[in-house]
Amino acid sequence: MKLKLIPVAVFFFAVAAMGQTIEKPELKDLNVDFMLRGYFFAETRVQDQGALGGFASSDNLPKTIETNRSFPADSVSLIALPDEETVFAKEFKGIKVLLANTTKGQLQLSASDSRLYIIQEAVDSDGKWKPVEYLPSSWCGNSYHSVFLGPNEYWEFAGAKLTGKLKTQLRFRLQVSNRDKTKFIYSNEFEGSVNPKQFTVQQGHTPGSIMDPYNN
Repeated sequence: MKLKLIPVAVFFFAVAAMGQTIEKPELKDLNVDFMLRGYFFAETRVQDQGALGGFASSDNLPKTIETNRSFPADSVSLIALPDEETVFAKEFKGIKVLLANTTKGQLQLSASDSRLYIIQEAVDSDGKWKPVEYLPSSWCGNSYHSVFLGPNEYWEFAGAKLTGKLKTQLRFRLQVSNRDKTKFIYSNEFEGSVNPKQFTVQQGHTPGSIMDPYNN
C-alpha cells in the first residue's frame, strides 16, 4: 500500500489550526450620508406568467416556517430582529428582517428585478417618520414582475444597521399594491441611530452598461 505524503507546510498548518479558533473578520459600523438604494431581493418558486421576462433574479428562496420561529397567526408580517446581528453588504453590521405569510393563501408582491418594495424609515428631528432608504426606478418594462410567498413560508433578509449622530426610532415598510389601492405593512419599531443626511440625499447610481436600466 502506498502512503500519500502531505507537504510539510500543510501538515504543520493543519496541526496548528486544530488547537486554534479562527476568528471571523470584525464587521464595520455603517454610517453613510445618503439614503441607501433598496436591497431586499427575493426569489420565488412560482413563475409570474404575466411578466414580460428578462428581469434579474435572486437566490433568496422562501423558507418553510418551523417551530423555532414564531409569527403572528393568519397574517402577513414584517419583523425586524435588531438583536440578531447578521452581515450586511459583505462587511457591515446588519440585522435580520423576516417577511412571513401565515395566511392560507398565496401572497403576491410587486418586484423590480427581484427587489421587493421594502425600505427602512426613521423618525426625524421633527418627530415624523421619513424614509432613510429609497427604491430605484427602472425605465425598462422587463424589470417589473411579481414574486410569490406561499402559506407557511417566509423570506429572511439582511437589513442595514444604520448608525449616526441622531438617536431615533426605526422600522421597515413594505409596499403592497393591488388593483384598488396601495397599502403598507410596517415592522415593529426599534431603537437606533442615523446620519441626518439620510433623510434627503439619495445614494445614486451610474449605469454600468446599456443593459443597466437604472439611473438612480
